Amino acid sequence: MGNKSGSEFGGIMIRTEKSLYFAGDIVKGNIYLHIIKPGYHGNIVQFSIVGKEKTQWTTGSGKHRTTHYGKNVFHRDAVVINTFLDENLMVGQFVFPFELHLPPNLPGSFTYHHATLASLNYKVKARVISTSKSINDIKNKQEIIIREPIKEILQVSSKQETANLTTWCCKQQGVSSISATVQKNLYFPGEFVQITYEVDNSNCKLNIENVDIMIVNKLNLRSNSGSQCHLEFNLNALSHNGVQQGQKIQPSQSKGISLQLINSQYLLALTPSTTGNFVNSSYYVKIIPNFEGCTCCSSKPIVLVPITVLAVLPQDYAQPIVQPENWQPQAFQPLIIKSNSVDPFNNNNNNFKQMANPMNS
Repeated sequence: MGNKSGSEFGGIMIRTEKSLYFAGDIVKGNIYLHIIKPGYHGNIVQFSIVGKEKTQWTTGSGKHRTTHYGKNVFHRDAVVINTFLDENLMVGQFVFPFELHLPPNLPGSFTYHHATLASLNYKVKARVISTSKSINDIKNKQEIIIREPIKEILQVSSKQETANLTTWCCKQQGVSSISATVQKNLYFPGEFVQITYEVDNSNCKLNIENVDIMIVNKLNLRSNSGSQCHLEFNLNALSHNGVQQGQKIQPSQSKGISLQLINSQYLLALTPSTTGNFVNSSYYVKIIPNFEGCTCCSSKPIVLVPITVLAVLPQDYAQPIVQPENWQPQAFQPLIIKSNSVDPFNNNNNNFKQMANPMNS
């Protein structure tokens, strides 16, 4: 059963009733312990949950090549599920139900691994702690996915940007402005984002050749040394004809666009937004005007309208726990586990909270 370190004496398995939870949810599950041989030195059954971020990326080349690493354990809780009276674990089958109350402000799970590593994951673990130097702990772990709950009010989202244009670094060409409105700020993967925008080029001497409208994902990473990596992925895009100098798109003529929230290159659904300390993934509607002439040293009125991508529940969201075959365990009362952490990024609690529920031998 399970991941059997110290398995000549038996095994342990931890299973939750669902694979995905929202921060603030109650995680229900069981720890199954099967001891098949006497002589195991250890009587403490421990439950723990760990939330961890990892990052890795490379900068430079040759002798100047540097690899940046980040590792951040931002959430950890450990609880003694049961302490057996006999320090030598007896043969038998045991089940320990538990209810874990998740803090409401945990960041969402995330994985990206393509030349750059960015992961934020959670694992629940069960172990019987060995008191012998020659015998390993009996242990098992399971990954669970945690998503961030809705933290914002559903509303229209708008942004406006204005810039002074120059060509060849110094020749003044006037002012151009773009405003954009997104129908709402909260979306599920695969939904269509309804976008309208207006352009005021009436005080500019440059033509806007075309306007690019896209959905982008910004991935911001940190390392333990404080280095940062900023990646931007264009997910879905289209282009419109521009606006001539001295003209503008009136509100009644505002351009309307519909872009689907997918990665159009690979036709993949998007991972929900996450707000970790080392791994932060956010989404924007981005509108870029492309002016004629050499404006490379000039700022442009580029509009970024933030949107939040929410989680879709998987089909096995409420899959029941299946216990091992030929299982006739001694069952214990459910243990309710409440996190000690208020701030998930400042929880280094390694102390075991003792449970006064020893089994009579």
